[in-house]
Amino acid sequence: MAVITKDTWKNGLMDGVKTALALLKVVLPVFAIIKVLEHTSFIGWLSALCDPLMRFVGLPGEAALAVVTGMLLNFYAALGIILALGLSAWQITIMAVMLSCCHELVLETAIIKKTGIAAWPVLTIRLVTAFAAGAVMNVAGHLLPQLT
Repeated sequence: MAVITKDTWKNGLMDGVKTALALLKVVLPVFAIIKVLEHTSFIGWLSALCDPLMRFVGLPGEAALAVVTGMLLNFYAALGIILALGLSAWQITIMAVMLSCCHELVLETAIIKKTGIAAWPVLTIRLVTAFAAGAVMNVAGHLLPQLT
């Protein structure tokens, strides 16, 4: 059995602090950018454009920016946007499931190409799976209102 020493706790705490600081370096700037963009027409334009698709998965049109950012970049950039949107716990859960299926598409598609696998089928499957999962969760939320 492993023995937990004072050094184990110290190293764990230091690693945790380093990770938290690394995440803050992504989340805080994205949060600030979104807050600034709220005062322009960009978010309104994107929201109106994406509203039908976002409603299909139970999210407001404004969530499109977080979904697109998470899908193209990473979870942490999306997190900064999610925090700025004031979504419900259920909406955040839907988005988390969707982004679990389909995230970091730019990087991961490049990796897939390097392996010699055709990227388009994998990309399509990930996108369809993400939106199908979001749609199923949206329906579940309507059928079982205690979830929302």
